[in-house]
Amino acid sequence: MQRSSTSWPNYRTQYYNPVYKIRTLIQTLDAELAALSQRCAIAKVNVLNPAKPKVEYILGHTGSGTKYSQATDLCKSMAVMGDLTPANSVATRTLSSIYRSRVIDAFRNRRIFTVYGNYHTIRRALLNRGWLEKLAPNRYPKLQALPEEVLLQHAKRGNDYEAVAISKIISHFPAFFIWQPKALRDEHSDVLPLRNRVRRGRNLDFSTKVGLIGCAEQQQWFHEKGVCGMSHPRFYRLGGSSEERMAFIEDFRQTQCRSLLKYLLDNVQRLAELADPDAGTISISVVQFAMTNVKKHFDELEHRTLDDTNETNTDSENVEWKNFITSSNEVIRNNAKIKASVALLQDVSKLSGIYLTKLEDRRRDYKWDGCRNLWILKPGYQCRGLGIVIRSSIEEILQWATNNPQRRYIAQKYLERPLLIHKTKFDIRQYMLLTIGETTLTIWLYKDCYLRFSSQEFTIDDLRESIHLTNNSVQKRYKNKANRDTRLPKNNMWTLEQFKLYLKHSKAPDNIWEDHIFPGFKENLVAVVMASLEETQFIENSFELYGCDLMLDEQYNPILIEINSTPDLTPSTEVTARICPLTLKDLVKVVVDLPRNSHSPTGNFERVFEVNYKIKRDYDPEVGLDVCGKAMTLFKPSYTTPSAKRPLPTPAKILKRTEHAIKLPLKRLRKQSTLMKSKAQTAGCSTEPKILKSATKEALAIRYTTPK
Repeated sequence: MQRSSTSWPNYRTQYYNPVYKIRTLIQTLDAELAALSQRCAIAKVNVLNPAKPKVEYILGHTGSGTKYSQATDLCKSMAVMGDLTPANSVATRTLSSIYRSRVIDAFRNRRIFTVYGNYHTIRRALLNRGWLEKLAPNRYPKLQALPEEVLLQHAKRGNDYEAVAISKIISHFPAFFIWQPKALRDEHSDVLPLRNRVRRGRNLDFSTKVGLIGCAEQQQWFHEKGVCGMSHPRFYRLGGSSEERMAFIEDFRQTQCRSLLKYLLDNVQRLAELADPDAGTISISVVQFAMTNVKKHFDELEHRTLDDTNETNTDSENVEWKNFITSSNEVIRNNAKIKASVALLQDVSKLSGIYLTKLEDRRRDYKWDGCRNLWILKPGYQCRGLGIVIRSSIEEILQWATNNPQRRYIAQKYLERPLLIHKTKFDIRQYMLLTIGETTLTIWLYKDCYLRFSSQEFTIDDLRESIHLTNNSVQKRYKNKANRDTRLPKNNMWTLEQFKLYLKHSKAPDNIWEDHIFPGFKENLVAVVMASLEETQFIENSFELYGCDLMLDEQYNPILIEINSTPDLTPSTEVTARICPLTLKDLVKVVVDLPRNSHSPTGNFERVFEVNYKIKRDYDPEVGLDVCGKAMTLFKPSYTTPSAKRPLPTPAKILKRTEHAIKLPLKRLRKQSTLMKSKAQTAGCSTEPKILKSATKEALAIRYTTPK
């Protein structure tokens, strides 16, 4: 039956293949049938030779090696029904011994791995390198329930029975490569396996929204222009302390002031439509209020005013701010007319332009703000666009966070002026790899990346997620807009080559990717990693792959949005079907091959930064404190005759002076000790004279020989 043309696109973009499920089902049924046949087996009589029972051939091993062929022949000749059962046959024991020798060899060479989930690229890459898999409990659960003898009967080179049989033999050995979920407890930590998890504290875990805020607060201590610097939108923990909540409220209010002035500045040509000294409904005091607060904010950034820590928002001030926000939104959203002359608005626009330019020079993130004061609310510990909303009302924002305290919402300033491609919003998915060696932590960036587009044209008048959230998990639920630019991809993804071709034919500067964008990615990601080192657990052989989401402003400056610790590596489109497997293959090159061979290729992964660290050792009380330092020159001898310097004293003279300098304070100390002893005897107690240490003698010598 032929599919209809309407239903065909639904299947065309999907990469779902149920063949492996059917194969697993057949193999499971085959194994159960074999086990049942053993219980009901009856020896058959050979017609040609009744004295010799007929041989029942079982599935042997089809390997090309001598041992495998001998074991296969032995299985075919010795599995005789009646005298010898397959469980006790020599063939089964021989095949088992071959697998056990392989297991022992893999253990000695640290080539045992465990992979949780359907990361078949990682699995195949390790198997091709001669590793053996210790199966996860949820992989082939029905086959793992079968006895080892049944598995050995059906084992062939590379089939599932062999994998399960080897896994049963290898079950008592630790895995030396573990690809596991984030929530799974770390096992076999005593052998330091290659593990795809770098553990860090919750406050500085940049793979969460809350932890990313903590890293943004710490990154200023590691800032170095061109090397380490984080460019990010403003964000606040709404479920945090009251001080941070008040900081968000203050930022929202200041942003509203700048939004009104930006609106007037962007509409200078149509100020005549906004000004009406007679019939205007909005007082000019609203504009003056915004101008006053912007000037005050600029003075605070210039440290011209001192912050009053005891200042609190009174009820009258809150009412004043509420009236201002309501009135300014009437102007911005509903084009309400201001009760002022055109000349007055022109003067205000010129002055506001000066202050806004100065503020944007001090704070780059102010350039990304538009006129709507939009904020995006994200759950602190979720990903893939779950629970994300966009709001422009401060009452709604605070109420949303209060109604969902368990999600620990953060408020992030929405980028109202991003770089658009054919009037459509996009972001860039960049992969970052961290590896921890014996003494170093290395940051790797993947040279290849891809773009993710929204299915609708960008507008700030509509706050639906289909317009503003570019996650593939969100956009796959929506159809592309019918009147969208035909040059945009139907699957809403671009490769890096396509993006470079677009930059080449647009107004972008030459080599903007190599000279500015990709170096900006490095600078952002190095900064966030450096800021998290304070709470990072430096466990040798740990590594982790991250999916980093970045955007570009209108000047092609990279902006870090968020980082995911478990990025989606499934082949959802043609673009990800190419880049995701290549990323995992190159990851194995970096993690597995490079430590064994320093000249091994690393694929598209580029080492961008390296941090030397020292693992904390257990304190040994017998060693004590080891102090290493450099001798300092306390003073230099001065000479009265400038023309000719005096000759330096000989070592004998220096020693004689030092001994004389030490004898003088010793005499004084003896007198003091004699006096103290007599006082102690008078008081009825006895004291022993204090013996000076060598360090004390040296300090006294320096004290009495130093010229005043």
